[in-house]
Amino acid sequence: MASTPAIPGAVGTVDCPLTLTLDVVTAMLNFEFPDHPVYDSGELLWFDDAAHGTGMMAFVRRRVDRRVDYYPESSLRLNREDFYLGGGIGAWSVTDFAASRLRIARDGVLAEARFTDVDGRAIEIHIDDRDGSARRRCGLLAPVGDDIEHPSALFLVWLPRFDLVRRGASEPVIRIDGQDVAVVQVPGPKLHRRHIIKYSTSLCTIELARAFEGTLGHFTGASLTRSPDGREVTGISARGGQHRAQMIMQPGLPDVRGLAEGEKVQGRWHVRIDDARLTGGRWFARRDGATVRMGLDVDERWRPGWLPSLMRFVVRVVPAFRRWPTTYRWRAELRLGQDTHMSSTWERIGGES
Repeated sequence: MASTPAIPGAVGTVDCPLTLTLDVVTAMLNFEFPDHPVYDSGELLWFDDAAHGTGMMAFVRRRVDRRVDYYPESSLRLNREDFYLGGGIGAWSVTDFAASRLRIARDGVLAEARFTDVDGRAIEIHIDDRDGSARRRCGLLAPVGDDIEHPSALFLVWLPRFDLVRRGASEPVIRIDGQDVAVVQVPGPKLHRRHIIKYSTSLCTIELARAFEGTLGHFTGASLTRSPDGREVTGISARGGQHRAQMIMQPGLPDVRGLAEGEKVQGRWHVRIDDARLTGGRWFARRDGATVRMGLDVDERWRPGWLPSLMRFVVRVVPAFRRWPTTYRWRAELRLGQDTHMSSTWERIGGES
């Protein structure tokens, strides 16, 4: 959801074909429907910053083709090209909500949305689990990337202060076309006292190495860290709000234009945000004549830190939470000359089981 695309290119003496962007949404709330005939999930996002404006965007995913319909408020400044969840964009309908609120307090969440979808169905959401008791929240790597069929980047969604809606006196209301819609449940509600309705203060979206076709220009969109002699890129970092994302390479990536014929270089890399390590793998580059072929292989599962008991159970029994990044790999071909041309793509593979 970055508002300004990153452009790979030359910095000093080093060509850097990799990019990193970080975008931060103020708050999010997400839910899934086990048996609604049209939609299988939905989400509310709240923006409040100079780049995006202030207001809500709701989206719902269609069950049949997994295409996502987006409903941004007219007060927002969003680029639809930054949204490619599920099976792609279905509708993009700028909407004036009858009600739009998403407030996360120390003791819970208040969410309210009322709007009409592109087929004329009224959608109503009202959730309020505030009870005066402070919550202990956790960091979660949301498995959003597992749901993207045709990735254009390694898309990491980090929820730094994640929680689930608590059961209490006020039951959540999600109503579509006048009918109450049930959300996904897990066994033992009297024990865990949670609804599987997820929310977080801040939603951090990291894009690594967005697919690119064209001539490398002046590198933009992030900051580079180089080795003491300036010949290798050892890290890329980007900031958003109070958060900092980094891609770290060990050893660093040299200027591929300086590789000898047939020379191959390789190393390890990982991505972290603030003090949380998300995933990583190996990188390589090999020269063949005037062509350099590069790759990123993702082989590192996300390893969660502290989680409440219910989320520990969910992360343990749903393998996608931990292993989905290992289903991604990036390949690039750089054609050297007076100007370096790059063609790069991401693809989904089998990954680890």
